Order: sequence, then structure tokens, then C-alpha cells
Amino acid sequence: MITFEGEAAIRITHVNGRLRIETLLRRSSRGWKRSSYQLFQDGERRPTPDSWPEYRALVERLSADADTPAVLPGLDPIDDHDTLPAEIRRELRQCETRLRGRDGISFGVGRDGKGRYVLAITSSTVTLHVAFETRYRSGRKGVTTASANPVRVVTADGKDLTDEVEGKLSTALARLLAGHPGSSAVDAGAGRVHGAQGGGPEDRKGTVLRQ
Repeated sequence: MITFEGEAAIRITHVNGRLRIETLLRRSSRGWKRSSYQLFQDGERRPTPDSWPEYRALVERLSADADTPAVLPGLDPIDDHDTLPAEIRRELRQCETRLRGRDGISFGVGRDGKGRYVLAITSSTVTLHVAFETRYRSGRKGVTTASANPVRVVTADGKDLTDEVEGKLSTALARLLAGHPGSSAVDAGAGRVHGAQGGGPEDRKGTVLRQ
């Protein structure tokens, strides 16, 4: 939708489900130039994505209706005899170490509809997905955390906490452990998820989709 605001400004509005983008163009001596760009989700202003891929990822993970519970994508199981990339095995080991001794938490690795590896960690209240993309570095094939929305967190009752954790694995794990005895003592690491690089040692078979 295009609306004119006087003779010196044009507002372009694009609506996609629960998202609305508003771009304001102002007249200058060199023609029309973008003056501002805003993103709204469910009518509330949100930080604007840094790129169109990030915006597309946001559109994909949001249901069309704000009242519809959030649902994580289904994962295709990986055959038990498949060898997982070393980077995935390393992430799986680290998470198992951090969460060792916690009852009611399961781990798994599968592929989503885009063919990406996804590490899934589930408790009775929250499910955490960490997505990985295949990359080539110095001619070698490896995997690294997805460039857009690598971490997704959804509660058992369908509340999406992805924006809340801001891509930080430590925050996501704290949410996963909320309500579990000793959750405040978990050593979850710090900062954002760091993409693993290719070329690591292949030291064990992956354990997949076990309960």
C-alpha cells in the first residue's frame, strides 16, 4: 500500500501475516530517498532485520495468527548408522556435558525441511532447536550454525521464546532448565552460538533422536 503524506513524503506499507514493514521516502534534490524503515510484529514495533534472509526466516517461523500456538518444524530422523559431521558431534557432546544428570531432558539430531542438521534438546516444558548449515571453508566441507535464527525455543504450550533468547545458547539452555532442580547452577557458557568450522577430527558416531 502506498500513501502520500503531503507533497514531500511517501509511505510504503507491506503486510505479511503478523508482520508489517513501513518505509518512508522523502523528496530530495536528487529524487526520492528512504528516510526511515520500521518493522512491526502484531502491531508492536520491533528491531528491523539486518538482511532480507533474516526477514524471510522471521516470516517462516511465525504463524499467520498471533493466537495460534508456535510449532517447531518436524525433523526427519537420521539413520543410526549415519556419521554426523564432527561439528555436530562436538555441539552434542558439549550440551550433554552441560546437562549431565538432569532428568527428563532428551537430545536428538535430525534434518529439517531445508535439509539442514538440527540439534534438538527437549525438556518437559521447553524444546530448543539449533540449526546448522553446510558451508565450504578453504575448499573443505563443514557445517556451521545457521546465519539467520539459528536458535529457536518454544514452550510446551506453544509460546515462542526465540526473540527473547536473542540467539544466545546460554539463555536458551537456562530457559530449557527453568523449573528443574539446580537449574541456576548449570554452566551454559556465554554469548551467542558460534559457528563451528569444518575439518575437525571424526572421533565418534553420532547418537541420534534418542529419548
